[in-house]
Formats: sequence, C-alpha cells, structure tokens
Amino acid sequence: MRVKFGITGLDKMLGGGLLDRKVYLLVGDTGSGKTLLALRFLLEGLNNGENCLYIAVDKPPSVVLQTAMLGFGWNLSALHIMDAVPSEALYSTTPSIRDITAKGEITRAHEGKKKVEKGELSVEGLSIKLLDHMKSVRYHRIVLDSLSIFKKFAVEEDKEMMGIHKLFNFLKQTGATTVITTSKDTDLRAEYLLSSGVIEIEKKRGNAGFERYIRIAKMRGSDYDKKQKRMYITEDGIFVLR
Repeated sequence: MRVKFGITGLDKMLGGGLLDRKVYLLVGDTGSGKTLLALRFLLEGLNNGENCLYIAVDKPPSVVLQTAMLGFGWNLSALHIMDAVPSEALYSTTPSIRDITAKGEITRAHEGKKKVEKGELSVEGLSIKLLDHMKSVRYHRIVLDSLSIFKKFAVEEDKEMMGIHKLFNFLKQTGATTVITTSKDTDLRAEYLLSSGVIEIEKKRGNAGFERYIRIAKMRGSDYDKKQKRMYITEDGIFVLR
C-alpha cells in the first residue's frame, strides 16, 4: 500500500508514495519547509479519513498549526496533537533550556512515569505519552517534529546510537507510517541506517532569492526518482516540478 503526500510531483518521485507502516526521515535546513511538508503529509491522511498524529518537540503545536491553517487554509481541525515537551522552557524557541537526558529502556517506560511528570524529556517519556494516545485510537500517520531538538535534550551523547535505535523501533511498532523531521546540522548516520527512506530538502540562494530543491536520498524496497527537483511553497500550497 502506498501512502501519499498529496503532492503530485513528490508522489511520482516516490514511485506512488511511501510504503505504509515504515519510518521515514525528512531532512532539511532551517526554513527549508520540512515542517510544512510533514503537515501536508498529515493533511492528506485527514482528507482520506485517516487518524493522524502530530508530535511537537521543536515549537509549541499551536504556533505551528496556526501558521499552516491561516497561511495555507489547510483544515487540520481533525488532527490529533501530542505536545511531547513537558515544559515550555524546553522548546527550542526559548532561550533558557536545561539539558535533560534519557534514562532506562523503552520496555520499562512505565517505570519512568514519575520522571516524566516532573518535566523530563526522554525516549521513554515520549513512548508513555504515545501509548496513552493509542489506547483509544489507532494512528495511520505520525509526524515527529523534530528529531534534532529531541536528540539534543532527550538522548545522552554517549548513548545516542542506542537512544535513536530505541526510538525508531518503538515508532515502527505503532503500525503507523511515520515521518520524522530533522535538520542537517547533526550526525545522521544512525538515522539514515534505521529509516526506511530519506527525503532531503535543500534551500539555496538563487538570482531571485532563495530556491528550494527536493530529492529522495534513500527509499528501501521501492523504486524512486533519484533526480533533485525544484520545490515551491506558495499561498496555494506545496508543489514539486515533475
């Protein structure tokens, strides 16, 4: 089964869309449009009557969704939202952020519930919240935005590979098709290895200002177009040249 973004040019590049129940990486510089593209992925699911979840780590979800709904007229009212950050002080947009590290195993995530209630951001904390969400609903699509912020404040540097492995395995077990956004300014070797596919957005300065390009860097188990294509973000939506 193919899971579409609803963007004709991109879905064609993907050979019809993503493969369902897999975890994918959406990589891009700040301002490249990766969050908007991820939300467009969720909007397509909502339009198909699917249950979709947006997990906010980088910015308060109200800010992100307001931009998409007012700026593009997207109806995201049926979107399920999970604020993964227990305290606003941990958001990347807040100057004073304390370093929070992850401890324990996902299989023992319930043991960390008290820590989560105290305000920690961790792999097991995320899993606890997601499991709570999944008690009453099965999600078809999930977006985690963003991994770069999550790694910075929820994964110990010397145990980063283990923490990322836990996170990806847990998301695979949800049965949803998951898109994880991340910036390019981190070491992504583990993520590239663990993900089923990688979509990269590049923002370049051109003669008339900034230009965006998109390419499929990896797509496991599926044919795809390897050529980089021009991507446009306008008030009418997101478009990829074919």
